[in-house]
Amino acid sequence: MESAADSCVASLDSPKESSEGATEALNDDLSNRDSSVALLLKTANQDQRETQIFHIDDVLSGIKLGQFHWRMLALVGGGYFAVCSEMMLFIFLTTAVKKEWQLGDMDFPWLPFCTGLTGIIGGYIAGVISDAHGRRLPFLFGIIFIALFGVVSAFAPSFLLFIASRCMVAIGTGAFESVGFVLLLECLPKHRRGAILVIVTLCGALGAVTASGLNWLIQPRFGWRWFVCACAAPAILLLMFQPFAFFESPRFLLAVGKRREAEKVLLAIARINKCFLPDLDKIISPPSVKPRFVLFHLFTEKLRRHTLAFSLIWFLQAAGYWGVTVYLPEYMDKLGVDPYLNMFSVFIGEIPGLFLAMILIESHMLGRIRTLRFFSSLTAGSLLVFSIIPHHAFKAVLIIACYFSMVPIYSILNAFTPELYPTDIRSTAMAWMNVLIEIPGLITPFASASLVSSDLPWLYPVTWGSVFLIQCLLTLAIKTETAGKELRDCVSEDQS
Repeated sequence: MESAADSCVASLDSPKESSEGATEALNDDLSNRDSSVALLLKTANQDQRETQIFHIDDVLSGIKLGQFHWRMLALVGGGYFAVCSEMMLFIFLTTAVKKEWQLGDMDFPWLPFCTGLTGIIGGYIAGVISDAHGRRLPFLFGIIFIALFGVVSAFAPSFLLFIASRCMVAIGTGAFESVGFVLLLECLPKHRRGAILVIVTLCGALGAVTASGLNWLIQPRFGWRWFVCACAAPAILLLMFQPFAFFESPRFLLAVGKRREAEKVLLAIARINKCFLPDLDKIISPPSVKPRFVLFHLFTEKLRRHTLAFSLIWFLQAAGYWGVTVYLPEYMDKLGVDPYLNMFSVFIGEIPGLFLAMILIESHMLGRIRTLRFFSSLTAGSLLVFSIIPHHAFKAVLIIACYFSMVPIYSILNAFTPELYPTDIRSTAMAWMNVLIEIPGLITPFASASLVSSDLPWLYPVTWGSVFLIQCLLTLAIKTETAGKELRDCVSEDQS
């Protein structure tokens, strides 16, 4: 009986045991599958990390803003401060230099004419050298020329030698304008390029303000020669600073096949900023190309539209700016406004405009194109309204408003233009634009002299206001936005 009962119980328990065994087997199988899936995912992630590659823009954008960037900003911003101090100088020397050497009304314009011509030569040569051999050498020689011949020009015994020494200064300023913005641009993260490059133009505006202030303080008391010496001081100080902040562009080095040198610069940046870099062996090297320093490449099919549009916009910007500026002190004096005080106020007025441009230029705001249109139209409007307002006090306010919008156009163009061109031709493109902006300097002093001497006081502002109106219309031809986008390294890359 017991045996039968046990047998019966065993028969009842056996399905339960069989079910539990099957469940355990199923769990073991699922566990093994989960382990296999986890192992596959881990292997895939590891393979992805091993095969992950980086573009130079990814590396530069991954480096947090730090001491390296502030050093480079101080270097390039200080250079533009010195350049604008020197460029504004001849505006304040009209009366003093004419009196020193008994010059006629049409003799003094030869100074800006000759300096403009040599500025073209210096800028183009610097751009060619920069795209062939690097950014550092032409940048350094540009600052040396500004510092050395800026001081030499203060001791010129004749107007001819004064022009000669100022021509050497112009070679230096042309070199900086071709190379300076490019050098800084190629070291910056893509989402901060616009604002930081506007800061460089802000430094230039401060240089113009400083020159105006020094003119106000020094020239009436100590004479124009001491004023010229004082304007050379920023370039001298910059030469003393540059050993602590001078690096070649890692993007340029990578583009011309100097990979190890580019890696050394990137490691130096990481060390200065106290941050980590990805595996530098995984950075994509762009196709190593022969440096393109032939001007013809700017007019190839992929670049022709950009080059033509920006050539005209830069030309009109320079024509309008120098047309308004060169004889503005004399024009305002003719209207009964204190020219020294007015010019100082005008240059102060540039600064808030540059701060506004710094905000608007980035991709999360207006971007490059719409910011350019905004400031161009505002400049044209202020000059045209200036021509019909009868009250001198309102005219003085409108001139300040004009400079509030006119100078930031330079900052937008200095950021926008090099972004459109690839690394292997970027400095040559800026050199070409520098050639174009120097050409109006050869003409506008004579044109402005005629306009100022006219019996029609409205002719001066209407002429230059119309120039900015045409410029504004030309901006409608620009279709490529570069704010927040990667830079190209060679012409063969697709236009983004």
